[in-house]
Amino acid sequence: MLIPAQRTMYDFEVERIADIIRTKRYSRVSLQFPEGLRDYAAEVASQIEALTGAEVLISANPCYGACDLADESAAELGAEALFHFGHAQLLAKTRIPVHYVEVRLPHDPLPLLEEHLDRLCRRVGLITTVQHVHILEKVKNFLEARGFEVQVGEARGRARYPGQVLGCSFACAKSIASEVDCFAYIGSGDFHPLGVALATAKPVVVFDILHGQVRNMEEKKERFLRQRFAAIAKTREAKRFGVIMGEKRGQRRPVLARRIRQMLRNLGREAYLIHLTEITPENLIHFRHLDAFVNTACPRVTIEDAPRFPKPMLTPQELEIALGLRSWEAYEMDEME
Repeated sequence: MLIPAQRTMYDFEVERIADIIRTKRYSRVSLQFPEGLRDYAAEVASQIEALTGAEVLISANPCYGACDLADESAAELGAEALFHFGHAQLLAKTRIPVHYVEVRLPHDPLPLLEEHLDRLCRRVGLITTVQHVHILEKVKNFLEARGFEVQVGEARGRARYPGQVLGCSFACAKSIASEVDCFAYIGSGDFHPLGVALATAKPVVVFDILHGQVRNMEEKKERFLRQRFAAIAKTREAKRFGVIMGEKRGQRRPVLARRIRQMLRNLGREAYLIHLTEITPENLIHFRHLDAFVNTACPRVTIEDAPRFPKPMLTPQELEIALGLRSWEAYEMDEME
């Protein structure tokens, strides 16, 4: 079964995957997709099986990033390797071999940039996600030829490529923040550029090449900060806290969780360590006696899903503000290094 022409904007590297399977002599493999790509999973699996004869399993569990691998569950089901789509390598040790398929996108950003050059400052930093890192050099050359001073940060923190930012790591952008007056984000969605805007205190212009849109993050940043301030304010008088410990290998920060619990107890608050795999309102609904939660696992859960939780869900930095240990002016995004 071939993927129809109208659905081929993503490069799933099926031929490369088939070559790996044949070379490694895998007889059973598993595929793992993030939510945005899972609609293609059956078609990709069908192509791989047709090319290799291997049995292909598809993981349907939630996948939040390269920190959230399905290698252990795949191994339990007899898979000899996992093919992980949509992210760059993050974890060094895995139960079975993990092959990363970064799913690069072919979109040309230059027409959109050409039309909206007036939205940029002269000293600009370029940032993107793994799907577009291959075009940053082209964008850099394009802008420099038009008189812009362009910076691309080196790969730092959890990033694998220059200019790459993750939902939990903006180190690449922060490394050049003092050398630029604004950032240009090449990609789609608002979470990553919002994180850069908060982490660097610099304007961020989104060049959404998937939808042909250009937008500034300042209004969204201010709205986000108002929402987070409201959550922090609700927590100032909280007495009983649940400190969330993530069970996924790439999201574990047990030292931080225990430090937070001790800090809360030193201030006369009750604090309990709660560990779980999926941080959802359904999994926390029975902790009705608690007043608030502090999340030490994936920071994106706190930021994107906070309105879904019946009790305030804070990041470690937001907790410090609520407790009076950090000023609101020192607000920063939670990052995992």
